[in-house]
Amino acid sequence: MTIKEWPATLCFIGSGVVAALVYPRLPHSVPVHWGLDGTPDRFGSRLEALLVPLLVCLATAALLWAIGRFSRADRANVPVLRTARLALGALALLLTLAYALEWEMGRAALIGAGLVLTLLGNVMGRTQPSVFVGLRTPWVFLSRRAWFASQRRAALWLTGLGALFMISGALLPPGVLFSWAVPGGVVLSVLGVVVWLTYRSYRDWKEDPSPEPVLER
Repeated sequence: MTIKEWPATLCFIGSGVVAALVYPRLPHSVPVHWGLDGTPDRFGSRLEALLVPLLVCLATAALLWAIGRFSRADRANVPVLRTARLALGALALLLTLAYALEWEMGRAALIGAGLVLTLLGNVMGRTQPSVFVGLRTPWVFLSRRAWFASQRRAALWLTGLGALFMISGALLPPGVLFSWAVPGGVVLSVLGVVVWLTYRSYRDWKEDPSPEPVLER
C-alpha cells in the first residue's frame, strides 16, 4: 500500500473503531432509514445501523480499486479513483460519528453527500477517457473535445453543488432544512445539474468540427 492510500484507509479504520466503541451504548433498536423530511421511517438493530453504511462504502471502494487495477484504460485515472475512495471513507466515518455523537442523521448525510461531491469535483476535470469513470453520456465517447470539456464542466458543477449541500446541512435550521431544502431543493438541484451537463455534452459533440472517438474499438 502506498502512502497516498493511507488517508482513505485511516478513514475506514476510524469508522470501524468508532463503531466498536459506540456499539455498547446504542439501544437495541435504532433508526436505520429516514424520509426526506428527516423523520425515521424504519428501525433496525444497532449492528445494522453501524455496519451497513461502512460495508457499502468499503465494498464500493474495493470495486473502484479493482477498476484502477484491472482496467487498462483506467490506469491513468488512478488518482481520481483514489480520491473517490477517500470520499467514501470520509462518508463512512461521518455517518458512524453521527451515531456516536447523536447528530441529526439527515443533516449528517447531506453534509456527507456534499463532501463526496466536492472531493470528486476537485479531481474530475483530470479524468481520462473511460467506460467506468467520469461523466459518461453517449456523446462524450464520440468526441475528444466533448469528453474533456464535459469533465471539466462537471468538475465545477459538482464542486459547487457539494459546497452548497455542506453549507445547507451545516447552517440551515431543521424547519427549513427538512421542510423544503432536502425534499425540494436537493432533488431539483441534482436533477437540474444532471440535465444541464447532459445537454452541454451533446452541444460539445455537435460543435466539434472533427469529432474523434475517445476509446479504441
